[in-house]
Amino acid sequence: NRSSILDFGSGNGAFIFYFIKKFFLKKNLSLEISQPLLKFQKSFIFNTKFVNTHKTRINNLKYLEDKTFDYSYCNSVFQYFVNDKYAKSVLHFLIKVTKKRIIIYDIKNFNKKKQYQETVAKRQNLSINEYRKKYKDTPIKFYKKSFFIKILRSFKNRHNFNYKFKALPPGAIDSKFGYCLIISKKN
Repeated sequence: NRSSILDFGSGNGAFIFYFIKKFFLKKNLSLEISQPLLKFQKSFIFNTKFVNTHKTRINNLKYLEDKTFDYSYCNSVFQYFVNDKYAKSVLHFLIKVTKKRIIIYDIKNFNKKKQYQETVAKRQNLSINEYRKKYKDTPIKFYKKSFFIKILRSFKNRHNFNYKFKALPPGAIDSKFGYCLIISKKN
């Protein structure tokens, strides 16, 4: 009952709602870029503050104290970040405000980019060119694990944590094209 969660890129609120209900979490934060989705969340999620984020900066979140939330969660969000600098700033922000554990779920694997694009194109009955044209305004970002390792090592001197990469559950859609990053803070 004393735990809290931050959901970065909360979308329609399904995950934060589930965690709040299942674990009776208090003092939660839902961060989302879409104002209509935040409005929708407010209609059924309680014990939560809702903040509209920006796609290129997180300066409006600097007011949050270190270790404000017990847990932080991102689901299929990093793939939509505009650049590596923003991804790094979000990662540092999550490490700063989280007490116990951060789960970044469904990071698109750079080494599987071509297979992912071919699979999605085929699923949608598109050629690769049609796929690229369709998604040119919402490009999906792929990451090498080394990208995260380099950033995490640079934060280690200021924060005490362990990290590991995990495969996505086999039943998850497109699980073979992504991975999870789990960061556990040491007390």
